[in-house]
Amino acid sequence: MASLTCFHRRFTFNWLMIMGVIFSSSFFIYLGIWQLNRAHEKKSMLITEKYLSEKSPIKWQVNSNPKQYQQIIVQGQYLPQNFLLDNQHYEHQFGYNVLTPLLLSDGKVILIDRGWIKGDLDRRKLPTITFLNKSLQLLGQVYYPSSKNWVLGQILEEKTPNLAVIEQIDPVKISQFLHKSVYPFIIRLHKLEKNGYIREWAVISMPPARHKAYALQWFAMALAIWVIFIGLNLKKTNE
Repeated sequence: MASLTCFHRRFTFNWLMIMGVIFSSSFFIYLGIWQLNRAHEKKSMLITEKYLSEKSPIKWQVNSNPKQYQQIIVQGQYLPQNFLLDNQHYEHQFGYNVLTPLLLSDGKVILIDRGWIKGDLDRRKLPTITFLNKSLQLLGQVYYPSSKNWVLGQILEEKTPNLAVIEQIDPVKISQFLHKSVYPFIIRLHKLEKNGYIREWAVISMPPARHKAYALQWFAMALAIWVIFIGLNLKKTNE
């Protein structure tokens, strides 16, 4: 092993250990930078949501792509089917988000998220959902669901001809269930609209400050690896 002597101290070069330290510290630095990028993304999402939620809603034209978090007005008729988005929590209680398809004039469907409803500990007992068989004009916020969620098991499980439990919002699976084309975004029903449930949607799951705290931890671990490495290999020459 090579060594370097300076100020009565010898630093011994263990190349295998150096490569391990470089790899490990680089990985931790990468994770820290990733967390900082996520913090920036989350901050941008909060700013965008606040800006668009304060703007006047627009009457949405079918076959156009609205912006994420945009306030829009849609008109259509609820279909009798409902989807229960599983594993949703509100104030530490288990429940579902109720998604009801709204049939539009172009024959396509938009899912309306009507809010959270409490579930039963006996998963076989499902909540009763009210059905409105009439034309409606609704106000809500556009939301494009993430497609990056990992799902174990079935994405969509049919319980009755008009009710299915879903693990994530998958427009393709829902389209197959309804036999109708489904838009890739949903509408989160405005709190002032009737026939909804508890509507307290979080814009982000983790605040930017927490991402920054995680980034600091990763950077600290990268620094700690180098400190430990130097401490183990730096010795006095008179030893």
